[in-house]
Amino acid sequence: MTGPCLVLRRITRATLLAASLATPTMAATRPDWRVPSDPTTNGAVDVDPGTPIDLGTENAPKPEATLTFAPIPFKNSQVGWGLMLMALSIHRFDPDTTIGPSTGGVGGFYTENHSWGLMAFEAARLAHDTWRVRVGLSHFDINYKFYGIGEEAGNAGHSVDLSQTMDFGMGTALYRVVPNLYFGPALVWMRTRASLESATLPPDIQAPSDDFGSADLFAPGVQGERDHRNDDYWPTTGSLGKVKAWFFTKALGGSRDFQRYVAAWSQYVPLPRRFTLAANANMLAAAGDVPFYMLPSVGSGENGLRGYTQGRYRDKVVVTLQAEARWHAEGRMGATIFGGFAQVAPSVGQLSDALVLPGGGVGLRYQLTHEYPMHMRFDVAWGRKETLFYFSVGEAF
Repeated sequence: MTGPCLVLRRITRATLLAASLATPTMAATRPDWRVPSDPTTNGAVDVDPGTPIDLGTENAPKPEATLTFAPIPFKNSQVGWGLMLMALSIHRFDPDTTIGPSTGGVGGFYTENHSWGLMAFEAARLAHDTWRVRVGLSHFDINYKFYGIGEEAGNAGHSVDLSQTMDFGMGTALYRVVPNLYFGPALVWMRTRASLESATLPPDIQAPSDDFGSADLFAPGVQGERDHRNDDYWPTTGSLGKVKAWFFTKALGGSRDFQRYVAAWSQYVPLPRRFTLAANANMLAAAGDVPFYMLPSVGSGENGLRGYTQGRYRDKVVVTLQAEARWHAEGRMGATIFGGFAQVAPSVGQLSDALVLPGGGVGLRYQLTHEYPMHMRFDVAWGRKETLFYFSVGEAF
């Protein structure tokens, strides 16, 4: 999805920012502006090994909540500049401070092209991080450009203006099967309406006519993730893998039968002189009677390739490979140089004939707080036919 997916990604970034702005009582304070270096540390901070940690119940601190208000500016290739306002609660369901906190919140956003949205969510870590439960409710009203479907439509670059409203609800419950590996069920419900700003589509832009209008979409699913990073925000070693599958069906009250799949892997390798090499590979696929706004697209969602307007290249299969060299000074500042490529095709078997879409660029980073290496990022990226700017919170992958 082009419109709603970009907003959901902003919710994730807002959650991370709220954690970075939380008071230092939630974790050990860093002695300097440093990025994590211990590969055995899987969390947001490096804990001083000389500081004893009492995990007993007698002296353990009581769970507490920290309220945070976070205004977050962003720049997106479809909706332009925008501002998200979030009121969040950083809290714990148990007193173990060696585990990352839970986060819940409410908020909204507005952009320069008059898109807006409201949302509420909770991302909970329960029973010493044995369970990771995530729930969310939202309403979006998004204005964006539709370029058609397929590689040729993306190359042509012709577009029409669309508006889309969406009511959205989701929930996942991931269980820790073994250390660092989580797996569990998921549910998604959407009520959406997509409409053209003009009366008809131009002849060179194709989309199924029944994709416009109202639809109810409901899907059970499964998700799994293996998280072996030494840090959530600026990992310097380890890896993160995710798989997701959604099965939209009429049998449970939906309007369409189709499936969506995601597989992604990120690897982080420490290098000398405060450098880190980060690499990512991911595939998004859809099958069945898929509406155009649920098709994968280059540059959209988590791990998207920078340098391409979200939704310009879309079809049933998108693959992306990318790498990024990251450097961090002893203070707040950092920098990156990145590059990669993507392909889009109607099926996996047709990827071998698909056009290679290169992308790359450079970026600056500014660390927001002393306690957590969460960064504001500004990137400039060059694609096959575009030069785009990005301004947001958190890393691209």
